[in-house]
Amino acid sequence: MKGLKITKNDIKDFMSHFRRRVYYIGALFFSKLVLLIPYKLIVHCGSKFAGWLAYFVTRDSADIAKRQLKECFPDKSADEIEKIVRKIFVNEAKNFFELANFPKLKGSFFDEISSVENINLINEGLKKGKGVLIASAHTGNWEITAAAVARCGVPVNVVAKKIYIEGLNNMLVHYRLSKNVKVILKDAPDTARKLLKALKGGEIIAMLIDQDTDVAGVFVDFFGKPAWTPSGLAVLALKRGAPVLVGVDKRVGKYCHNTVIKGPIEIDSSGNFDKDVISLTQKASLVLEEHIKQSPDQWVWFHERWKTQKK
Repeated sequence: MKGLKITKNDIKDFMSHFRRRVYYIGALFFSKLVLLIPYKLIVHCGSKFAGWLAYFVTRDSADIAKRQLKECFPDKSADEIEKIVRKIFVNEAKNFFELANFPKLKGSFFDEISSVENINLINEGLKKGKGVLIASAHTGNWEITAAAVARCGVPVNVVAKKIYIEGLNNMLVHYRLSKNVKVILKDAPDTARKLLKALKGGEIIAMLIDQDTDVAGVFVDFFGKPAWTPSGLAVLALKRGAPVLVGVDKRVGKYCHNTVIKGPIEIDSSGNFDKDVISLTQKASLVLEEHIKQSPDQWVWFHERWKTQKK
């Protein structure tokens, strides 16, 4: 067409859109394929193959995990750390296959592979009428944690970052909604309104606070080192008066999960808001740390947890 000019940016935008579409179609096809394979076979055997493959392909991530484990567990030998890191990759592969199998995880079958310990702590917290905040971590399968708690009949919301590939983001949101887990996306125009509405409605809000990400945070001690930690949960708790619990998942055997609810975390009221935010975030982080120490092979050690340095 006369006068039509295609710029480099046009080509770049087209290729970016094309790649995202290819990734989505590939993920959609693979997720459908996974459902055709018996659950226990794909979770056990498939994750071993995929986990080992990921371990050897993503060497940089494996090296990060080894370095951080050595720093946090100086008494462990190189062989012990090597075994832990390989298990981490297998467990993360299990997480993927388990999530892709959410359409299968229904009714008694879901109850067979998951349990919740101390659900009474959530029920007691909800009686206060201010909602409940749950601090969680990327340990075990955190998606199972939210689904298992929701299956107990309590309203659960998770705060999550939007995936830049629209189709994949919609797929993940659909998986969660299929288990009665509502999603509040970070940085959306109505995020704050939805958070407040959930608490006012006497619902649960679960947040992952164990990673160094580009969000508002504070430095707290984590495995003996200053770690930049999201502070949104503490801010909400102090402003709204909602009780704070910790909820973490632990793999039990080849296929099962046990979600453990701990707390409530004592909330300080010193009159210094910023100081109280740090105190609450620290207390929750220490509970998460103790859980990770018990099962270090179930946490995402390949994430650069201490990336941000305290000045």
